[in-house]
Amino acid sequence: MHKKFIIYLSESYDPKFNLSIEEWLMNCSDPGDVILFLWQNENTIVIGRNQNPYKECDVKKLKEDDVCLIRRLSGGGAVYHDLGNLNFSFISSDKNYDVENNLKVIIDAIAKLGIECYFNGRNDILVQERKFSGNAFINDKDRNCHHGTLLVDVDLDKLSRYLTVSPLKLESKGIDSVLARVINLKEISPQVTIESLKTALITSFNEFYNADAKIFILNKKEIDLTKYLEKYNSWEWNYSESPDFSIVLENKFNWGIFEIHLELSDGKIKDCKIFTDAIELEDFKSLEKSLINSKLISNDIIDIIGQCIKNEKIKKELFNFISDKIQIY
Repeated sequence: MHKKFIIYLSESYDPKFNLSIEEWLMNCSDPGDVILFLWQNENTIVIGRNQNPYKECDVKKLKEDDVCLIRRLSGGGAVYHDLGNLNFSFISSDKNYDVENNLKVIIDAIAKLGIECYFNGRNDILVQERKFSGNAFINDKDRNCHHGTLLVDVDLDKLSRYLTVSPLKLESKGIDSVLARVINLKEISPQVTIESLKTALITSFNEFYNADAKIFILNKKEIDLTKYLEKYNSWEWNYSESPDFSIVLENKFNWGIFEIHLELSDGKIKDCKIFTDAIELEDFKSLEKSLINSKLISNDIIDIIGQCIKNEKIKKELFNFISDKIQIY
């Protein structure tokens, strides 16, 4: 099988387009292709294939700040992307796939920028014992993808603001916050830019494989990605693919104690129990039944509360309470 080395560069900052390109390359590349794909996303949270967005990030704040949330094909944790971050994807068939080779390309590229780094044996590439690159992996039908982030000048304040990381996870690693774990390459070497990193990666890729890879610039006019874009644009892929989880909320209002138990599956409420000592003659049983099978989406919840609860004060307080605590999208 003849190897063909190809480099793709995306002109788009749209995460839906870029993840569509990545999946298209996995599905449509030739068995002999060895691909490096470089791309950037603007203001995006990317969650792992099996993650729960409601647990991993502040969904409500994302919507308020117009930050995109999107689910990727690979496992691993949630990451924040902005234009200070460069993403890479190595794509090839089983026969040509070697994670160590991919890491060598990255580490050599970083060395060209005067920075010494290393792979920690799990999923991260570190410099000075701090993470600047997270890595994840996909294998599907003789196609493999090793992709990850490279933090050059990411807004770390936004990273910590949008990502809700489990305190247990942080405690187990002996650290106090997300910011203590990550570092921008620019902090190590102020001369590093996204463009200089791209150039270094392309050079390193060609040197490692002794190749002169063809470079293709991709934009939204080049390829028909309709079926992929439909997937990555859908609530069903980004939210309803979440693992099952449950929520119990309780609050004391002027009109009484309100307690709600929700069981969620595939992003929908599968069971709901409401307990209250409210004296007001409101139809809480109707609300309980009506919430079942609804999506965890603000407009849907508002409509249901509006239909079932007549008292305007109770109606408003219930929605504000539930949406604040659950971070409804």
